[in-house]
Amino acid sequence: MAAKRSFDPIIFTLVVLLSAGGLLMIYSASAVISQRQFGTPYHFLRQQSIALVAGLAGMVLLMKIDYRRLQSPWLTRGLLAVTLALLVLALLGAPTNGTHRWLRLPGASFQPSELAKLAVLLFLAEIVARRQSEIAEPRGPILGGLVAAGVVVALVAVQPDLGTALAITMVTGALLFAAGMRTRYLLVPALLVLAAITVSVVFNDYQRGRIETFLNPDGDPGGAGYQVRQSRIAVASGGVTGRGLGEGGQKLFFLPYPHTDFVFSNIGEELGLVGTVAVLAAFLALMVRGLYVASRAPDTHLALLACGVTVMLVGQAFINMGVCLGILPAKGLPLPFVSYGGSSMVISLLSAGVLLNASQYGS
Repeated sequence: MAAKRSFDPIIFTLVVLLSAGGLLMIYSASAVISQRQFGTPYHFLRQQSIALVAGLAGMVLLMKIDYRRLQSPWLTRGLLAVTLALLVLALLGAPTNGTHRWLRLPGASFQPSELAKLAVLLFLAEIVARRQSEIAEPRGPILGGLVAAGVVVALVAVQPDLGTALAITMVTGALLFAAGMRTRYLLVPALLVLAAITVSVVFNDYQRGRIETFLNPDGDPGGAGYQVRQSRIAVASGGVTGRGLGEGGQKLFFLPYPHTDFVFSNIGEELGLVGTVAVLAAFLALMVRGLYVASRAPDTHLALLACGVTVMLVGQAFINMGVCLGILPAKGLPLPFVSYGGSSMVISLLSAGVLLNASQYGS
């Protein structure tokens, strides 16, 4: 077993600052909406605080366990099996806003697709690390693992949640590339995913509308283009230093979901360019430290976990910010650690725990 040191203080600090800043911005963005819907300005803040405490507890637990336990087939394959079952249950349940993304629990709800990102990462890292010698010419267990990951992606996509399906695909591709899989073998699943996206866009009015809105956001400013247009207005109106914390106007029933998918837009309006650059810099620093941890990991498995978690968190953050700025089509992906959403917060913190665990080992 590799010698153990203290966890990476920079990664830990970045995660804590992003999470604490997220709580502040969620309250700022949601207080008025919460007052109108629940009779108190603290409903969303309270719910997110509970998720934050639970996520931090899980993060600390994952930081402290023996990293070799994360390679246990009982853990990785059992977690994937549970995730598949939860995704199926979500599809069989009653829809929410026309989608089957949620499992309703007493007093709470859970989004299985968030768990799917971490489950697929742990599962593939375990298989690929055990079969490292076969990665150049994938066969047997590695191909089986890719098929299992493909089933997860398909179940998430038909919810429909194309954004999370693409996020899982992105993490899978990054992990396999880091493991040394040849480009021609990565090209086949990439083309399959591209074909699936094309079919979804052609035959799904909702997805096609998102692409059309991205290509021509001003074509229907009061309809399909409303969300992105209001997001751009929010960011642009913040200027360099912003209007001031709590002083944003777009969140007052103009910008939809100002505390969830578009919290970055509210940051732009209230904290200006300074605030948005600070968030961007935090995720860039997380990327640098995460890849540094991966580069010095004592074995392939831990290196793949560190690389996969880094790509998952930072890649999703870049996509979210790109959507808020109107440079990417709307995906419905939250900003890790910052957006409102208990499932996203808990899984993001658990993923950070895996990365912090990996940071304690290596040269």
